Amino acid sequence: MRSTKSGWILAATYLCLCWTTGGQAAGQDEAQEQQLKEALRRKTPSEHYIDPASFFRLHGYVTLSYTEAGRELGAEPGGESQILVPGLSPRTGRNEGGFKNDAALFVGGEPFEGVGTVVEVHFVGDAADPVLTEAKIVWDLAGKEGGSAAFRLVGGRYWWPFGIHNDEWFSAVNSFSLLSLAAISVVPAHYNEMGLMGEGELKLGDQAGLNYVFSVGNGVPGFGLKDNVSNTQFDANGNRALTGRVGLVLCSSLNCELGLSASRSRLRSGEDQRIAASEPGHYAADFTAWGPDLSLKWKAIKLRSYLYGSTEDLERAPVDKLSRSGLTVEPSYTLRRTGRRLEMVSLVGRYSRADEETLGGPKLRMTQLGIGANGQITRAFRVRLGFVSQKEGKDLPDLDNDAFSLGLTAEF
Repeated sequence: MRSTKSGWILAATYLCLCWTTGGQAAGQDEAQEQQLKEALRRKTPSEHYIDPASFFRLHGYVTLSYTEAGRELGAEPGGESQILVPGLSPRTGRNEGGFKNDAALFVGGEPFEGVGTVVEVHFVGDAADPVLTEAKIVWDLAGKEGGSAAFRLVGGRYWWPFGIHNDEWFSAVNSFSLLSLAAISVVPAHYNEMGLMGEGELKLGDQAGLNYVFSVGNGVPGFGLKDNVSNTQFDANGNRALTGRVGLVLCSSLNCELGLSASRSRLRSGEDQRIAASEPGHYAADFTAWGPDLSLKWKAIKLRSYLYGSTEDLERAPVDKLSRSGLTVEPSYTLRRTGRRLEMVSLVGRYSRADEETLGGPKLRMTQLGIGANGQITRAFRVRLGFVSQKEGKDLPDLDNDAFSLGLTAEF
């Protein structure tokens, strides 16, 4: 009798251990699968704020920044506006230092099964003139319930899916107040496409996979940050802009994503008499761009980098084409402090360079070096401190265009 009772106890103990171990293993497998799913999905800035599984979600942030900039920031050569929040002085026509404010609202949800919406509005400088950067419908056609492949059809206004530079425009997640040279000189700066986009993921085992995106949209007529973002202009010609990107993701102790982007569009269909003949914008032009990007994370170390190249083929211009190339590298080291008032501190650096051909003039070369610190007071309150030094090529005058910045961001 005693041996029978002991046998039942041993059997029950064995079954309990098997159930517990199996439950733990299942939990670990589920966590690993969720981690791979999140790593595979193409990174977009609005994903920090939108939960596509919610029926309705309202989120956003408010940023106050102070910038002490050189008096020639945004002046020739190059001439690109680089400060995140537009602040051109009516007196000088250039970027001026001082306090600036921007805010963003993200509204989204899933009103119908498998159909989600995202609306993203930014208030940059002038609250009476908001910038609509996203207003899109997302339709899950495959993979919503799991599986090895997923596909979504996106329609409306969305961020141009070239490379990984778009999150520099978000003051809540960027590292510096100045945009990198490669992102404003080599490709149309941070523009919002209007059209159709297909995107998805494909698993390649337990720790690897691909993400992909293909966009057909209107395109833009030029490179300028103000025209492409602040005024949300699009190309009015009858040609479409084609853009694609493929990313290979490795999810292990070293999380890594290697992407490759390409784009082809008609920038301008005819000559623009309002622009001087000495400027590329005067002439009809086609545009081609390509570029690899690399992101990796190993313990407390992160690296974000991209190399872009582009060609603008001109018609009836002094030169047949203008070539541009640019590189940006941003390493960072993060120290986490559990249970402290200052939860996280990140030290970040930046090296950025851009080379740009001109119409019969010297080749422009600009170099940017930055160093900064980002602190997370709480999960929803961040502080950013940074300094960026910029140098022009040997054949160009050295401009007074360095910038020091301090930023405070609160999310809600």
